[in-house]
Amino acid sequence: MFVKTSKKIIVISILLLICILTSYIFYKTSFIIKKINDNDDISCSVLLYSQGNVLNNKLDCYQLIYSKNTNCLKILSINTDMVLLSKHKKAKSLKTLFYEDLDKNLDFSIENFYINLNKILKDYRISDFYLNMSFESFLLMMTDKDLHYMILKDNFLNKDLKSLNNLNILECILKLMPFKTISILKRYSLINTNISKISFLSLVTKFTIKKPLIMFCELPVKYTKVRVDPDMQNIKGFLNKIYYSNNDSNYNNKNCFIDVENASGRPRMAQKVTWLLRENKFDVLDWSNFNILYKETLIKDFKGNFKKCLDICKILKTGKILVSYNSKVYYDISIFVGQDCDIYDNFDKTGGQDVKN
Repeated sequence: MFVKTSKKIIVISILLLICILTSYIFYKTSFIIKKINDNDDISCSVLLYSQGNVLNNKLDCYQLIYSKNTNCLKILSINTDMVLLSKHKKAKSLKTLFYEDLDKNLDFSIENFYINLNKILKDYRISDFYLNMSFESFLLMMTDKDLHYMILKDNFLNKDLKSLNNLNILECILKLMPFKTISILKRYSLINTNISKISFLSLVTKFTIKKPLIMFCELPVKYTKVRVDPDMQNIKGFLNKIYYSNNDSNYNNKNCFIDVENASGRPRMAQKVTWLLRENKFDVLDWSNFNILYKETLIKDFKGNFKKCLDICKILKTGKILVSYNSKVYYDISIFVGQDCDIYDNFDKTGGQDVKN
């Protein structure tokens, strides 16, 4: 009896040792994990699509680049309403083309989507790995009511509020990811991906420890009365100067021109933000009232002044940054002061009466 028990223990020990050695070898040879351990950037493509009636053909696409040197995660949001222009075919949006292909085959529609996206971006670099899944599968993995509400929301007063909602979704996902890892790994077969579970787990652990800075960017587009066109000139400048750049070109030290809009619904907020920024050596040219209320303060970076936008957030003690590159815009930065911004001065304390300095 003792001999049989000893044999079982030996067999189990050998099996455990084999599993450990296999995991270690895989860990050491994994392409993604090698990139994590080296100083190379890691890139990823994410595509979320609807396979039901709940989200009404919603299609979201994000391109991500993580730089280990700067500990910055650049997230590029692709406007899937953007049309693919062709000489011989009627212009159709990326979203329309995807769901037309989806009637034929899911794998074909995903592959064709990235081919069409590459036609627009032209010098688009192939990502290290991809994560493609349905919204239904994703919501099943990420059981969070607030996240579900943000994803299902589709009534926005303007495109900036929609972009702000997308930024909040991504920030929420990054916060939830460490706590939802087990749920995701259990349903990993629902994800169309080329990254292993071990590599995915390593990435989640990396981001949890490092807590990278988030740079949320929009792909430049042009809005017309009938459609959304790719802004090819600004796309090229954005990709070269900001998204693919890994130097200090995203952190300009030059003086920049700032516009402040009061979107809080409270009196004098644009004026008070202007005075505060000017005290901190920022060049604010104009301020005015905005006709739409923002719950959160939004800072739009048009020319690649991300570091200055971060400084503005520190001064205002609030703010979400949206990189919306457009070299033709007169201002470098626009600030939409939201209801979350609190700035008080002597005028407030005296109930609106003038005071002597």
